Amino acid sequence: MVDTKGGKARLAYSSHGNGEHVAIFVHGFLDAGGVWERLLGALTTTNLQKVTFDLPGMGSRSGDTWPISLERYAEEVGSIIQAIGKPVVIIAQSMGAQVAELVAADHPELTKGLVLVTPVPLGGVQAPEEIIRPFRQLGADPGVQRQQRRALSHALTAEDLERLGQFGDVVAPSTVARLVDVWNEGDPTGETASRFSGPVLIVRGKDDPFVNEAMANSIASRFARPVSASIANAGHWAHVERPQILAELVDGFLASVDWGRDAEPKPASDWKGAFAQKSSSAFADAFVEEVVLEATVLNVPVSGRENVKRVMEAASKLYENLVFTEQASAGARQYIEWTAKAFGGVEMFGVTILTRNDAGQIRNIAIHHRPLPALIEFSTRLGESLRGQIDAAHFFPAIARN
Repeated sequence: MVDTKGGKARLAYSSHGNGEHVAIFVHGFLDAGGVWERLLGALTTTNLQKVTFDLPGMGSRSGDTWPISLERYAEEVGSIIQAIGKPVVIIAQSMGAQVAELVAADHPELTKGLVLVTPVPLGGVQAPEEIIRPFRQLGADPGVQRQQRRALSHALTAEDLERLGQFGDVVAPSTVARLVDVWNEGDPTGETASRFSGPVLIVRGKDDPFVNEAMANSIASRFARPVSASIANAGHWAHVERPQILAELVDGFLASVDWGRDAEPKPASDWKGAFAQKSSSAFADAFVEEVVLEATVLNVPVSGRENVKRVMEAASKLYENLVFTEQASAGARQYIEWTAKAFGGVEMFGVTILTRNDAGQIRNIAIHHRPLPALIEFSTRLGESLRGQIDAAHFFPAIARN
């Protein structure tokens, strides 16, 4: 245990292994740093220092009653990152994901990536009182706390469940209630595109009824460089239920991280960020004045910044969720694969090709959608939403709908 009260960091932490790079683990609601033990043992990445700790109000710091907030947690975790002073990937679960995103946004010079496991949205769950009330009462009844964990993670063994329960048993009832309010209310910056522009791996347990697929996709849509994965036969505590599978995902992510560069905006981050914001001004910032948009949903290309930004804003609002999955570059061109849903869950897939000028602005966009029925429906609805703004000849005519 490294006690850093006399140094730069305010939060005591445990360090495992040595290396030029760091993986720092942020636990979730009613847990402690020890919850990561199995995952730490399953990771195979070398040259890596692994850091765990207990957040105030939980674990060894359960007696810390100083006002608890996401901002305070982010400040304390940030102090660890600054004290260590090495490039870091932050791996966080549940409420810890809210903290991790704030830390990454505040320390982009050191944060090289995020792994968010069964994450709670930074903007909060915003669940109504009747849903939240039982969570606030978990601190008063150890048996009910264990029942709630079992309901969210069916694959926990009896031993796993008891160990997790013991983490929660030491948290004061008043702290439990406050923590629930913290993750439910979230942080206002979670209502817009993430301030962190680096790579993000989002992992959910397929059987998690809390962080379901829709929530995970919504979280992914806020990031410029998200990759999503799910783990079968796992729930909200996927890192406890399936540590080996999660370790393989994390090892792969760590191997892909560019440790040598600052986590500043990467190629195509302006494009992805504009989709997350869904605003014409965000798209305009990325385009040259004479930008040209070609797409399979268009009969003829759309030209000019004002016209293209109107089309892209309208298109972004048609998607119920959009996840960028792969990216590659060749000279002035960038190739981005994506998946999306619209019109009540209709799936679409595609590739976007961006061509940039010497200054890095986008001068040509080519977007390829599939399958054909979804493409035609998308074009029709896009034309309807832009009636009076963009010539209808650009879009497919409406087809009689049953």
